[in-house]
Amino acid sequence: MRIILIITCCYLFVHQIQAQERSFGTLPLINKPGIVANLASKKIDSVQYRKVLNIYNKLVQARGDFRFPVPSFNLVSEERRVAGIDYDQLNIVLEEKALGVCNTFGAETDAAIAFLLAHELSHYYEKHAWRRSFAEDNKDLKIGLDLDKVTDAASNETEADYLGGFLAYSAGFGLFQKGSEIIQSIYKAYGLKNDLPGYPSLSDRQALSRRTAEKMALLIDVYEMANLLSAIGKYSEAYEYYRSLLMEYQSREVYNNLGVTAVLDAMNEMDTPTFRYPIEMDLESPAAKAGYPSAEKEARIKGKLQQAILHFDAAISMDPKYAPAYLNKATAYALMNDLIRARFYADVEARQAVKTGNYPKVAQDIDVLMGIIEARSKATEKARVLFKAAETAGSTLGKINLKILLKQPILNTIPKPGLGVEKIENLSLAEISNDLRVDPKKTQRINHRLEFLQTPPIGGASKVFVNLYNNEQKTIFHLTTTNYTGKTAAAIGIGDPQSNIVKAYGDPMRSMETPRGQLMVYKNLIFILGKEGKLERWVSYQ
Repeated sequence: MRIILIITCCYLFVHQIQAQERSFGTLPLINKPGIVANLASKKIDSVQYRKVLNIYNKLVQARGDFRFPVPSFNLVSEERRVAGIDYDQLNIVLEEKALGVCNTFGAETDAAIAFLLAHELSHYYEKHAWRRSFAEDNKDLKIGLDLDKVTDAASNETEADYLGGFLAYSAGFGLFQKGSEIIQSIYKAYGLKNDLPGYPSLSDRQALSRRTAEKMALLIDVYEMANLLSAIGKYSEAYEYYRSLLMEYQSREVYNNLGVTAVLDAMNEMDTPTFRYPIEMDLESPAAKAGYPSAEKEARIKGKLQQAILHFDAAISMDPKYAPAYLNKATAYALMNDLIRARFYADVEARQAVKTGNYPKVAQDIDVLMGIIEARSKATEKARVLFKAAETAGSTLGKINLKILLKQPILNTIPKPGLGVEKIENLSLAEISNDLRVDPKKTQRINHRLEFLQTPPIGGASKVFVNLYNNEQKTIFHLTTTNYTGKTAAAIGIGDPQSNIVKAYGDPMRSMETPRGQLMVYKNLIFILGKEGKLERWVSYQ
């Protein structure tokens, strides 16, 4: 009887483990038939583990959603599910064999690892397990049956591929479009049949992955278009692009960028401020507007700034340590002439957030904004010290504002005349515009007035984006890829330093900080620089 009791308890224990996995939706990429969960699976601590953990941490930071506990991560020696989530332990695992598959992707190994981990993180953040668990717990009701149909493996896996791919891109791992190849390699490495219980067939999963990659690429293009529209001063249109992105993907960066475009749009209606404000994109102040603002105009400006603050609050709610949002919120209050709140969010909240994260640029900009606040409070010497500290740290805005404070002239490098027509892949924008064709698969309606268009491929090293406003006004961007080997009209190419660009084209009309570097905006060109200040891509626009 004792032996029977022990055997029965063991059976129930194992059965409970399996039921728990099924109920709480560990959502593994695969579930190898005939393999039972191993509670004592060996956790690996090695150079490879630390490399993968670093990739995992980058994905968590890029998601920036700390409203939920962050799952821990382990590399394990199992050969059962490739990757998955244990919701009881709140732990994401990647199997050593799956890592071996990723390592066969050469230069794209890190991107392949990021693809698998971001897939699992997306399951977690999109609450796929909760929906599956709810359907399981209520399967005796009609609503439970309906939910079970809606939340099948195919829809969850597709969404995890889609949003996971965008997460990997936003974390700096590039656009990875080999999901179908990874799936095929995994099936082969694990000795799996084409059809697994509870999953789409291998061929269907590969087809879904390819389609998802196309959809993900379009989402990334919309995000990039929003950034480009911000760069050239089309703030209200960029705002709508960011809003459309939030319908698909929520992150602190998207909320923050949404708030920044609202601030810039408000500044576009204001008289030119005396100083240059350190909103995250580092744009120069717009040209002065004639006359005094009417009460209606003042209310409109205030409304935009208040809306921006709500967006910054949304970013902060996702990540209370996200320093850029505190700085931008302080800037919005300063523009509303609420210097008390501006001082608090800059000198207290933003500085505290900088201490807990790696935000050297924000630290410089806090000094810039505090210098502006001190100058506006008639504390000229304090303002001078703050601007000088920012300039010493490498801030262009600190240098400019110091000259404004000291009433010194701001000298700009004059662009060289007669540089010639800019072409990318031997095509000028005039030639593209005269024969503008549209790829219907890469078209997306942003709202009732805005539509995002792309042309069919015109070569292997560039893209053409079109923002269509009211079915009439077109803004066209022609973007190079990072592997483009051509040169600009002034013989600037990929890899050239910022100093070469300034020498050839003069100082930009405005600059915009990005997570990877900076955009330098000229009359018809945008240069996209990386972290080392070297050219990664450029864009011609009209």
